[in-house]
Amino acid sequence: MNSLIIGTAGHIDHGKTSLIRSLNGFEGDTLEEEKARKITINLSFSNLSKGDKNISFVDVPGHKDLVKTMISGAFAFSACLFVVDINEGFKEQSIEHLKVLKLLEIEKIILVFSKCDLCENLSSRAKILLKELDNLELKPLKIFYTSTFTNLGIEELKEYLFSLEPKNADENLVFHYYIDRVFSLKGIGTVVTGSLNEGKISVGEKIICLDTQKELLVKNIQNHEQNYESICAFNRVALSLNCDYKELKKGFLLSKKGFFKGFLECDCVVNGKIKNEKMIFCVGTKQIECKSLILKELAKDKFFVHFQFEKQLFLSFDEKFILLQNNRFVGGGRVLNPVNEPLKKEQKKEFLSLLEKKDFKQVFEFLKNTHKYGFGLLSSYQRFKLNREESLALARTLTEVFIDEKNLNIYHLSVLDELKKFVFFVIDKNPYAMLSAHFLALRISWASEELCEFVLKQMGEFLDFERGVYFKKGMNFEKLKEKNNNELYQILKKQGIKPDSPYNLYDYLELDRRSGDEILKKLTKNGFIVRLAHNLFVEKKALESLIQQFLALLNTQSLDVQSVKQQFNLSRKYAIAYLEYLDKQENVVKKQEKRFLKTNGLD
Repeated sequence: MNSLIIGTAGHIDHGKTSLIRSLNGFEGDTLEEEKARKITINLSFSNLSKGDKNISFVDVPGHKDLVKTMISGAFAFSACLFVVDINEGFKEQSIEHLKVLKLLEIEKIILVFSKCDLCENLSSRAKILLKELDNLELKPLKIFYTSTFTNLGIEELKEYLFSLEPKNADENLVFHYYIDRVFSLKGIGTVVTGSLNEGKISVGEKIICLDTQKELLVKNIQNHEQNYESICAFNRVALSLNCDYKELKKGFLLSKKGFFKGFLECDCVVNGKIKNEKMIFCVGTKQIECKSLILKELAKDKFFVHFQFEKQLFLSFDEKFILLQNNRFVGGGRVLNPVNEPLKKEQKKEFLSLLEKKDFKQVFEFLKNTHKYGFGLLSSYQRFKLNREESLALARTLTEVFIDEKNLNIYHLSVLDELKKFVFFVIDKNPYAMLSAHFLALRISWASEELCEFVLKQMGEFLDFERGVYFKKGMNFEKLKEKNNNELYQILKKQGIKPDSPYNLYDYLELDRRSGDEILKKLTKNGFIVRLAHNLFVEKKALESLIQQFLALLNTQSLDVQSVKQQFNLSRKYAIAYLEYLDKQENVVKKQEKRFLKTNGLD
């Protein structure tokens, strides 16, 4: 789709809305208050088409008290019509809007001098204003002299806009869409509108509202009343969704599941005059209060800043933002670290310097050296705007690392010695230990099975391997199994009717779970133990003795869960399992959760 989103900017009453009306006939000021006060209050959206080209206009207010609304619209701009009344020149909101555009890195700016029909000496007035451009650091793509009253320059401007090339969309980016309006239409249901600046979306796709964590289905897609099966950035997009419109709000963020996590803090590079104080953080159409903490002054009016928010934000690397204080622009910048990264202050400064330069190889080197027990790549898209393949390719360029490609973890090789020491500790403690990668990963929370398998394979000088199990070198595998078989049985025999769960028994004997399960299965098959529940195995003689005690008690009383718990000092789990086993006895009947002997005539 050959489309471009063009916004307006400039001081109040300099003719932004009139210019859009002259270009496409759209009347943006529709609210009664807008008509009465003759100013724009809300964002308005319209378009202009020619052949296969489409221009989406976003008209923003110019009043100083509506700068929040202007900013929420400006995030969508691919280009901007910067409107200046040639008679008044650059005013307060002209300067403020220009600062916002600069921080949002909107480079395609078309300067439109308006109300030229009212200017007595157009040539001299133009010279004065053009000299001011250098001081304002404004380098427009082109300058137009217009009048919406006489139609001066309007057709030329229109043709020029159609000559602009659309902004190239990166196909690797993930669908990322801030809602700017929510409403319900009869026969359609919930509709949201917004500017799609990243990614692609198709009808029938599942998406997630990150603010509510609710999955949604895209039922229909429109761009200026035309239906599409799919649409990509950069476009104005209306989505029909399968939810109640009351569940969604302006500023909510829609995306794909699994790419973004919410955090109450982030680290950024900021340009502006700021201090350690409260501000309003504006990103997309979301605006939220924040506390700022300056980490480092980089240059005049440039800082590394740590922000804390009252609610979670789902920010991503390099995302632009604007800061307001007392409803006035004070600065803005780019998100560098959108997640909670536990680093000391000096480490964080170094980390942010690397992120600002987008030197991701050095970023990965830093994380490798800083996080001794590994760092993950699952969140690479949010943290670095790198997809899985790009992250792995970068990781493969590092030295002294083990890359777990399955679980996307990077480990410094120094941790291998730590894992080997643990294996030696286990073997020294119990020469009959039967180990596996799964066993080690369960015991060492930071180590993945792939890393553990890599370490165990490297220990061939000390370990033998048979049937998926590693064990002390020189041990006979069959005798080793028999030894652990007997040990496990003796423990269960000693514990009687209060046996530990299998996993606790395996940990005690240093057995991997697969080997332990095989031993329990064999003991059960040979009739030494009885399996009463998923994780409850009891020695058979202890069980038979308990059942005889139950039957003896039933001669004088009934039994239920509570009475068994009290008389045998058992947990509820054990009491239920033993009573269910008792139910299998031919002379026992269960009525209303109580057990009786049939010989008592109660059957």
